[in-house]
Amino acid sequence: MSVPNSSPTSFDVPGFVSEQRPEIQQLRAVERGAKRPVFFARSRHDAPNLGLLEPTPLADQVMVSVELRPFQPIHVFCDGRHMRKPASRPGVLALYDLRKSWIADIRDPFDTLHVFLPLRSLQDYAAERGGSFCSLRYDVREVCYDDVMLHLMQAMLPALERPREIDTLYLESLFLAVRDHIGATYGNFRKEPLRKQYGLTARQLRHALEFMEANLGSDFGLTQIASACAASVSSLTRGFRASLGTSPHRWVLTRRIARAQRLIYEGAMPLSEVAACCGFADQSHLTRQFQRQVGSSPAAWRRQTRA
Repeated sequence: MSVPNSSPTSFDVPGFVSEQRPEIQQLRAVERGAKRPVFFARSRHDAPNLGLLEPTPLADQVMVSVELRPFQPIHVFCDGRHMRKPASRPGVLALYDLRKSWIADIRDPFDTLHVFLPLRSLQDYAAERGGSFCSLRYDVREVCYDDVMLHLMQAMLPALERPREIDTLYLESLFLAVRDHIGATYGNFRKEPLRKQYGLTARQLRHALEFMEANLGSDFGLTQIASACAASVSSLTRGFRASLGTSPHRWVLTRRIARAQRLIYEGAMPLSEVAACCGFADQSHLTRQFQRQVGSSPAAWRRQTRA
């Protein structure tokens, strides 16, 4: 995998991900409007005795990692201080504060999923709940299994294995789910005077729905929807849950399938063009999502409805 060079201070591409790190298998960046992109990554090495990894660069990020393979004890160095990470089975969670430099001596094969979580996002999480972020409750010397994080990280795999089929809206929603779970489960916050939690007005909700409907064939994210209805991303997601009982991503997927059903029923367009008009990567992507949502293939569904 070719990854562009980047200085550690810019963090445009995480220093943990470089051509000098052969264990990095897959990387996916999610642009977030004017904010820096969020990175999802998978690192894997099937041979033993990889040895000492390069020090991680300093950055205002937390690397959230979930292991998919078992590990024997690992020697870890944080800012030069030795720690011993215990043996673990698949599903163990690790949080690495990248304001500190980390080195690990890896002797076992491994397969690890990562999300690079900006500290700013945890500060936003705290502010949305009337507080301020202080720190994370986590010690690398203790074993921590987290089933919720394991499932969230596994939901990230299609974005790395079939990146053309996973849109920005899905990845931004997944990122927020990771951020909210890490914040709620491991965050230390200082309480501040409680402020009213706003959602969406009827006018904002209408503008959001109009934007989504007009762009079903395009790739867009939460930031663009929020901008279209003059709301923050947190107000957008909160307002959707309160008003419609679903997330923006689920709403868009439902509308894309509905548009595909109309075009398939009319029968004037090949499935490859239907996929492009409805925001799917290609015909196979459309077929998989159609079967998942409707319960049959597009061709079978058209035969049934016309009969």
